[in-house]
Amino acid sequence: MLWRSLSGHGTRGRTSRAAMREERGSVAVFSALVMVILLGIGAVVVDIGVERVARADMQALADVVALDLARELDGRTVAELAPLMPGYAAASRERNQEVIGYDAHLPELEIELGRLLDGDFQEMASGVPTAVRVEAATTVDFAFAGVTGLATGDTDRRAVAEARSAACFQIGSYAASITPGAAPFFEELLGPIIGGTTVRMAGYQGLASADVSLLDILSAPSIGIGTVDGLLAMPSVSVGSFFRAMAFALRSDGRIAEAAVLDSAASAVVPATINLRDLFGLTTSSDAALAVRFNALDMLIGAAFLANGTNLIDLPNLQAGVPSVGVTNLQFRIIELPRRACDDDEAKTAQARLTADAKLLLHIPLVKTPLISLSLIGDDGKPNNESPLKIDIEVAGARGRLVEVSCDPDRFVADIWRDLIRLRLTGGLRLEGTVEATVLGVPAVKIPVTFNVAIEADGSSGPVGPTRVDVQYPPQQYGQPVPAPPAEIEMNPLTVRRVAGSLQTGPVKVLGINVPTSTLDAAVNPMLDTIMALIRSELHLVDPLVQKVNDIVGPLATGMGITLAGADFFGLPTPVCASPALRG
Repeated sequence: MLWRSLSGHGTRGRTSRAAMREERGSVAVFSALVMVILLGIGAVVVDIGVERVARADMQALADVVALDLARELDGRTVAELAPLMPGYAAASRERNQEVIGYDAHLPELEIELGRLLDGDFQEMASGVPTAVRVEAATTVDFAFAGVTGLATGDTDRRAVAEARSAACFQIGSYAASITPGAAPFFEELLGPIIGGTTVRMAGYQGLASADVSLLDILSAPSIGIGTVDGLLAMPSVSVGSFFRAMAFALRSDGRIAEAAVLDSAASAVVPATINLRDLFGLTTSSDAALAVRFNALDMLIGAAFLANGTNLIDLPNLQAGVPSVGVTNLQFRIIELPRRACDDDEAKTAQARLTADAKLLLHIPLVKTPLISLSLIGDDGKPNNESPLKIDIEVAGARGRLVEVSCDPDRFVADIWRDLIRLRLTGGLRLEGTVEATVLGVPAVKIPVTFNVAIEADGSSGPVGPTRVDVQYPPQQYGQPVPAPPAEIEMNPLTVRRVAGSLQTGPVKVLGINVPTSTLDAAVNPMLDTIMALIRSELHLVDPLVQKVNDIVGPLATGMGITLAGADFFGLPTPVCASPALRG
């Protein structure tokens, strides 16, 4: 028993040692296989990493070449630029030789000229391109080609750059209207805001010829933002801070007297805030616009408009030179200040509304013939030779948008529209009297009649345009208006019409018989044309009022910086051209 036990134990030991030797061989084979797999994965990872780096470098190369080429988009056509672009692109590539694989594989560049439409690049075969698309492609050598079986890899990236031209302009101008006759308007508008003494200072006129850059204003200590993004993000600023910023900018340019005016204005101004985005007409971020200069007087008056909200200006009585017409309660309301705009924004002139209550003084009786006798009756039912009239003029102004901007020399191309202008004169007449007619065979029957008559003068017009304005500086000088061809819009001659259903006749008895209204109407209607003709002949007194309104409204609007049925275009110095920016 002992011998069997020892013998069995020895057999198990020899078997275990053999198994261990076999297992050690299996582990070695398994480890070798794992190492091969890991080396393969590592090789793939390394080569993919190299390709990813090459992809990033191609994106960087495409970006920088696109930006360089966008600087060449200066108004030349596709036909002019296409032969030159490969050379420009090669020169840009030479300046960026640090890209991976440059020595072994020269990156290839493909260039397309076009434009951006709703954010998408569109290639152009002709015309003037404003954007360029660059594709940069390269080949990288893989370090573990023996492991992976792949010797090289290709990668490419695209970039789109746009040549942005930043410029500002405005439609209409206060600075262009500084005349002695307009001074009362400025004093009435600005006086409550910055004080009458400040308005009358001698340096006030100098503001009309002073320009300040947007960057100088935004960088002044009282504002201190210095970027368009900061301006767009700023909800509001006090009027005093804005005036001090303009004074700082003018003082930096040596305009000491004008800066003193604005310092005084900053001290006297009533507490109020304004939105700089509205004042400068900016809705899009374009730091290139920081170089554009604005007229100091425009800024002063524009800030006063924003601070004051609505503005009511009382005008002289229109009765002078208009016989038989009296005008009361006449007001001119500035609804919106003249706007300037930059880049793709739209500029608008001031909207305005003139309203007035007038009295038309007519003869009594208004109509007197052997058969017809009609007198003007007031609201109280008694004879009254005063007939009320309402003058209502709405001027929606003009608006414009830049179409093209170029530099050296500075050139602005803009489209101008004249918006709706509504000019109306309305009123009503109530006439009572008698008309003699034959009724039931009885001649010379006096029929009581009442007429309600409406009088109207209407000179409304819908939008006119667009009108193209193309101006170059020089020979044009900055600050001088470039008028767009005006649209002649005036109030039409007076028209008179009978309001439907306003004729009232009777009651009448003939030979003791009550005559039906229908019978009376049939007797009076043949005379209506005669009656209306007589009324029109009397109402010719209103025509001078129509002409007087035409004579006054146009010059008045122009004197207030408002263009009536026309537009003055002002390019603002100085445009910035071919400022490149990546767009995709």
